[in-house]
Amino acid sequence: MKKRNYDSDADISRKLDMLVVRSEKKAKQAVTQAAKLYEQTLIANTPVHKRQTHTTHAKDVTKISNFKAGETYPVKTVGFNSNQDNGWYIHFPDIGTEVRGTVGQPGQHFIRKTQVMSKLPIMAIYTKAAEDIFDV
Repeated sequence: MKKRNYDSDADISRKLDMLVVRSEKKAKQAVTQAAKLYEQTLIANTPVHKRQTHTTHAKDVTKISNFKAGETYPVKTVGFNSNQDNGWYIHFPDIGTEVRGTVGQPGQHFIRKTQVMSKLPIMAIYTKAAEDIFDV
């Protein structure tokens, strides 16, 4: 019978540390890739009126945030840059407007459409990242 060499506590600890570092790196890469995919889908779904009332269209001012500090896992947000001249109003075309019972503009629900369209590809990105982390 052949004698097995077992890893020492130091070897196990080192391997766990490497797994944590590798998992954090892969998680950040996956979140960044998912944010870019979501942004492209949002740009494609954002309505554009043929009459331009601002210097840019809303689809031209999409923005991906940096990683949010203080979170236990990597988080980025994707949306419209509200500092631009048209980023602040984009929620009106999405949900519509209603003033004293009269509908000024029906909602187009393009943000919800973007979420639904992006869900499966983003889940595939996260699944692939998890498989890469654990060498599945």
